[in-house]
Amino acid sequence: MEDARGDGLFGIDEAAERIAAARAAAPSGTFVLNARTDTYFGGAPGDAFAETVERTTRYLTAGADCVFVPGVVEADTIRRLAAAIPGPLNVVAGLASTIDAPALFSLGVRRVSLGGSVARAALGLVERAGRELLDSGTLGFLDGAMGYADLQQRFER
Repeated sequence: MEDARGDGLFGIDEAAERIAAARAAAPSGTFVLNARTDTYFGGAPGDAFAETVERTTRYLTAGADCVFVPGVVEADTIRRLAAAIPGPLNVVAGLASTIDAPALFSLGVRRVSLGGSVARAALGLVERAGRELLDSGTLGFLDGAMGYADLQQRFER
């Protein structure tokens, strides 16, 4: 659940009420409610750290299972957030930060998301393939590609 819309963050009370409503409607024991705050994507006027801790604490109290803070990029800030937030912290790797998953886990992060990183990497390959075909007509971009039979086998599972 996100706590922002096009014009900024929801008020904290409204955002917490939305989390509580989602928790009440969610199937018991089979649904993970991940509450997102966009405080580090420019949504928090003032102290983003303090606002993030306040919001995520409220969201956990309202029924979120974990909290998602995309856009936080500094290792020290991530470590401080993980220590201050009274529940599992989720951050996104590869979007605004180049900190890898093992390092994020060592900072106290409990869940790492990739967001659109895999799609962006795939689209980068498509662009490089097209450029190679246009420039030289070669097929070097296929080096390491999954074989057709292997691909089909994965879809059979």
